[in-house]
Order: sequence, then C-alpha cells, then structure tokens
Amino acid sequence: MKIAFLGNYPPKACGIGTFTNSLARAILSNLKASSIDEYAEIIAMEDASDQHDYPKEVTRCIRPQVPQDYRDTADYLNDGKFDLLLLQHEYGIFGGNDGTHIMHLLDKLRIPLIVTFHTVLKEPSFSQRDVLSRIADRAQAVVVMTQLASKLLDKVFSVAPSKIHVVEHGVPVIESAPRETLRKQLGWSDRRVLFTFGLLGRGKGIETSIRALPAIVARYPDTLYVVLGKTHPHVIKHNGEEYREYLQDLAQELGVGDNLRMISKFASEQELFDCLRAADVYVVPYPNEAQITSGTLAYAVGAGAGIVSTPFWHAAELLREGRGKLFPFHDSQALATTVIGLFDQPAELQAMRERAAAYGAHLLWPKIGKQYLTVLGEAQVAFRTQEAQSRQRTHLPRLKLDHLVRLTDDCGIIQHGKHAIPNRYEGYCLDDNGRALLLVGMLAKDGLADSDLLGRLSDTYISYIFHAQNLDGTFRNFMAYDRRFLERTGSEDSFGRALWGVSFCLAHPVRADQRPLLEEIYLRAIDHLENMTSPRTIAYGVLAASYYLDYKPTDERMLNLLDRMCSRLIDHYNDSRAEGWNWFENYLTYSNGILPFALFRAVNHLNKETIRAVAVESTNFLAEQTIVDGVLSPIGCNKPFTFRKARPQYDQQPIDVMCKVLLFNEACRHQELQPHCANVPIAFAWFTGQNDLKAPMYNPETGGCCDGLMESGVNHNQGAESLIAYLVSRVVIENFTIAHSDKQRVNTPDTGKAALKALLNGFALTEDVVSESDGGAKQATS
Repeated sequence: MKIAFLGNYPPKACGIGTFTNSLARAILSNLKASSIDEYAEIIAMEDASDQHDYPKEVTRCIRPQVPQDYRDTADYLNDGKFDLLLLQHEYGIFGGNDGTHIMHLLDKLRIPLIVTFHTVLKEPSFSQRDVLSRIADRAQAVVVMTQLASKLLDKVFSVAPSKIHVVEHGVPVIESAPRETLRKQLGWSDRRVLFTFGLLGRGKGIETSIRALPAIVARYPDTLYVVLGKTHPHVIKHNGEEYREYLQDLAQELGVGDNLRMISKFASEQELFDCLRAADVYVVPYPNEAQITSGTLAYAVGAGAGIVSTPFWHAAELLREGRGKLFPFHDSQALATTVIGLFDQPAELQAMRERAAAYGAHLLWPKIGKQYLTVLGEAQVAFRTQEAQSRQRTHLPRLKLDHLVRLTDDCGIIQHGKHAIPNRYEGYCLDDNGRALLLVGMLAKDGLADSDLLGRLSDTYISYIFHAQNLDGTFRNFMAYDRRFLERTGSEDSFGRALWGVSFCLAHPVRADQRPLLEEIYLRAIDHLENMTSPRTIAYGVLAASYYLDYKPTDERMLNLLDRMCSRLIDHYNDSRAEGWNWFENYLTYSNGILPFALFRAVNHLNKETIRAVAVESTNFLAEQTIVDGVLSPIGCNKPFTFRKARPQYDQQPIDVMCKVLLFNEACRHQELQPHCANVPIAFAWFTGQNDLKAPMYNPETGGCCDGLMESGVNHNQGAESLIAYLVSRVVIENFTIAHSDKQRVNTPDTGKAALKALLNGFALTEDVVSESDGGAKQATS
C-alpha cells in the first residue's frame, strides 16, 4: 500500500494543512503502520518564499505558480508505484486562474484519484465551475463534508452522484482536564467567556461579535470575549495587522476594550480543545452563508462546546436538533439576545453542550479515517472498471448555436466579437461566411440542429458569397458594416475557403433548391485555382474538387483538376522536405492540418499511392510536432516555426485546432494510422481546457469560443472564426465518439471490499476495516 496526499501541510499554518495531516493520521490509526511515512508520502504546496521545515513524510513540494512542477509530480506519481492520490482541493492553494494549474498534474495522472472538496459554491463563476467540474470528472471518487455540498455538486457542477461521498469533518481524540480545572488554568474562573478561534481576516465577521458585547456586558459585566488565532498569512502579506487593530479599536470605541482579549497564536489541537471545553459559549459570526465546510465548527461540536453561530451552510446542517443556536448574519443585537438567553438559562446551555458532544462522538478522526478507507476501495473499483481509453475521455459540452445566431444578421456573419457581443466596427468577410456555410452543411448532413434554422442561416451565407463574387468568378473578401466592399479582389485563402463551403453544400445541401446557385458560384470560380500559388489555397481547392466529385463522381474535368492540384501540393512537399522535416513548406504557421487533410480527401477519388504516402508522412510529422505529453500544443502564430529553430508556443489559434481535429479524424480511417484515433479527442480537448494553460476556450454560457491562447492568458473576444472552428470540431467529435465507442471493459474485482482488501494487504489493523467496507460507503453517502 502506497498512498500520496497532496495539499498544504504543517508546519504551514492553515486549515487545509491541518486537515491533510489529520486525515493522514486518521487513516494511520486504522492500519498496522506506526508512522505516516510507512504507508504514504505527502506532496506539499509550497510557495517559493516559504521555508518550512517539513517532517520526513513530505517527499516533494510543488510551487503553486510553476506548471512544470505539477507535470513533474504527475510523472513521479505514475512511475512510483503509488496506489492512489488523495487531493485536498481549495481554489486558493493552486496556481492559475481559480487554481487551474492543478490540471497540469491531473491530465497526466495514471493512478486512481480521490478529491476532498473543501469549498463548493452555489453560484460559481464560469472559471470556478469549469475547474471543479474537470477535477471531478478526472476523479474516481469525490468527498464532501455536508449533504448540501453533495447536492450542489450534483445540481450545479453536474458531478455524477455515484462518485459523491459525504464524510463529515473529523475531530481529534483529545482528553482534557475537568472543565473547572481548565477554567482555572486559563484564568477564566470568575468570567463568563465567549470564545472564537481561527485565522484572522476580513470575512470572519468578528466585528459583529464585538458590537454585541456592550449589551451582553451591560447584563453580565464579567463577560470576556477571547479571540484566538494568528492573522492569515495572505492578509499579513498584503495588509499587515490592520484587521486585528481595527477590532481592538472598535472594542475601545464601544467601551468594551477590557472585555476583549485577542491572542495572536496558532494554537495546538490540545490548546484549542481545552479552550472550547472551558468556554461558556463558542461564537461563529461568519458574515455570509457560502461556507460549506468549517473545521473550527466541527472541532467545537466534537469538544462539546455551547455554540452560537450565523446560519452559514455548514452550521445550518451541523447544529440541527438542538446542537447549537443560530442568529442572523450581521445581527449583533440578535447575537447579544441569544447569548444573554443562554447565560440566563444555564441548564439549557449545558443540555446544548451535551447534545453537541454526543454527536461529536461520531466525528472522531479514527472513525472518519475508516470511512475514507471505504472510499479508497470504491475508487480502486471505479478506476479499474473504466473503459480502456477513459483517461482520454473528453466531456462533450451540449451542442449550442446561440452565438452563431447572435453573430449572424440579415447580411452575413459578423467576423469579430467584443467579448461575446458582435463587433460591428469590423464588419463581415468572405472567409467566415464560407466557413459558416461549411458548418451548417455539416450540421444538416448529420441532423444535429433544427432544419428550419439551418435553412435560414445557409440562405444568408450563400447570399453573402454570391454577392461577394465578381463577374469573372473571383471574390471580394472584406465588407464594412455599412455593406461596402473594401477591396476589388480578396486573398487567395478567402477564395479557397469560400469554395470549400460551397462545394460541401453541393454534396450535402441544406435544401435541395440551393444547389443551382451553389453550382453556378462554384463553376464560375473553379478555373481561377490554376493561377493560385499558396499551398493552403491549393489545399482548399483540393477539398472543393473532392466534394464536387462526391456530388458528380464521373466529372472528368474535375478529376483532372483534382489530380493537377494534388500534384502541385506534392511538389511543394518534395521541394521543402528534409531529414526530420516532412512538410510542405520550410516552416509551420497556421491551419497546418488542412494540407494533409486535403490529400486524404483526394484519395477517395484518386487512388494514387504517392498522394496517400505524402498525407501519411506529413500527418505523422505534424502530430510529433504538436502533441506534447498527451496534450495538443498548436504552433504559435507569433512567428513562423522554421526548420531547426525554436518552436513558438503562442499565440495558439482555434482554427489551427479545427484543422487538426479534421485531419486526425480523417487519418484514422486508414489502417496504418489507427493510432491517430487517440489524437482526435486530444485535439478537441484543447477547446475544453486540456491545453498549455489549462484554460477552457469554449464558453458554454455564451456558446462562443475565445479567439486565442496567448502567453498572457486567454483572449476572451469570441469572433466568428473561433466559433466556427469550435463548432466544426464539435460536429466531428460527436460522430467520432459514436463511431469509435469501445464497449469492452477491463476485468475488475466484484466489490469495493475486494479492492480495499488488496489495497490494505499487510496494513490492515483488524478485519473490521475490510468487513465494514461494503456498508461503510453507503453510510458515508446517506
């Protein structure tokens, strides 16, 4: 048995660190091992400025803002014969936007994963929801500490209920001296003591308690409010002791300075429990409901304290059935009334303490550790029962055309967006209307959207293309928003992209009555391909001719044109090819996958081994250059990637990803290129966050796709090119998933009990740990 824990860890002074250590010791208490390092290793999150002296079980550290540390740790875990990883998740402890850097590790991880979510939000931002959902998707089991958190994971984050286990926050097994002895030792014998502890910072609501003090002191002058805890390290870094000083000044201003004692100390568990048992009332004045877990509250229940709290989520659940009293947020008068009422009725206060202590007996860490062991067994089963390529599984967002409709007006598709709003300043272009026509043709062919909607959209895009065509068959490209074309003749690439969309809809029309105009546009334009020199335009021409031949397969003129265009593309390949460089140019730039993709399409009509061989070689080369550690890393467009020069990493463009999705999907239809089947979901996953920055490019809220992945982060503008690149890829991956679904499963143990028994081989303290595993998981989620 060899387990890895990842999170903060003592001596770092924070709640996650304390929890990670407590959980490791709780599991240890159920094993034959005598120390944590005998069965586990700890991987600690450690800022570069930290200099903590960690115990021997801490074998590695991860610098939160260094992605390579996460990737290296994944390699260490995969190669180190670890049985599983237990991850403690809190948004703030990992680097990247809302902690997205942790995905650098999880995307490479090849062992079972169990995650404890310490924060689950009711109204997360898009980024917060995306990060947590992706972590949960990778995990075999997730643990939360309240029933509400379980419901939020299901309803807000769409986590599979079968993965979710409710295991409450543990409390230490700590003996204390009799209460009166403790009060004497602490100097509280002649005082009525209110007590609060935890790391200080704004957001703890302690000012509410201090504002309640004057009314309490007026009735009970001997009242003392003790606040125990150091200021949070992040608060110290940015604001020093400003909050502590503010609280002290507030007490003086209210005339209760002598009734407040603030102790700046990160207390031991023994000290905390002694204080909780000695105090009269433990006060939790958090100012808002959105706290799903509170370790301090769990400790107070475990210690049998008399608790008065605001109704934040964990308190509302844990203090039911008379285990504590609740008062409204920010309501110092209600707090004072509640405390005075308890002081007036000491028998009720004592009964409340006893109810809390009785419930707390179920929260002792050894019992919590046993429940976690049950989860570990179930996670092992879940991991082994996944399909052979489940670790490459890509979650498919719902196919959504809202942003396509938003960008399309009665003239055409507007080419740029300002965030998700159409940017009229930039007008329209032929490129995007040609690609949009390709998209609606693909959607109509596969029956993936409403036919009336697709009919209206395709009419608009065809109309734009027809309007943009000159009488000689060439095209204009850019049009201002006032519908004035801005040049006489557009670029070669815009010409080729328009023909690609036109020819696809000739072969697969959205409506049959559109074909005459599409064929007229196509035939007027096609001869101009002979005079064009750009390799990508030639590739678009190959695609256009191949789709036309799908429509009219015996057209000798088009067969001859296709043959000539393929020969020109192969000439480019032969002129640029060198040892270690199997490509059509001596550099890689944009839309690279379109070149071999076009040749694969041509093979459907020209059965020539030379064409197929160049397509195979160039596809293998492009995959080698752009798939790194199982993640697509497209060639950056900051500058060309020249042979034997450093590869530019940014900025990465969605259109280049689309071309790779199309290429790998087409390539894996060929027997010797079956390995590229694995690259189709890898390429698509770039849109959903499996990329160099672990940042989602597709926004399911708007239905749009961000315009680029820059070194500084995501370009959040959502224009037409990026949107169409995503949607075309989404159509391809939909069909790919259906065609390549693998129904064979790996042989697995029958139960979590069998998996846990195998995991604990040599470590089981008693048979109880294993024999209770089948029922324990049900209890954990009840």
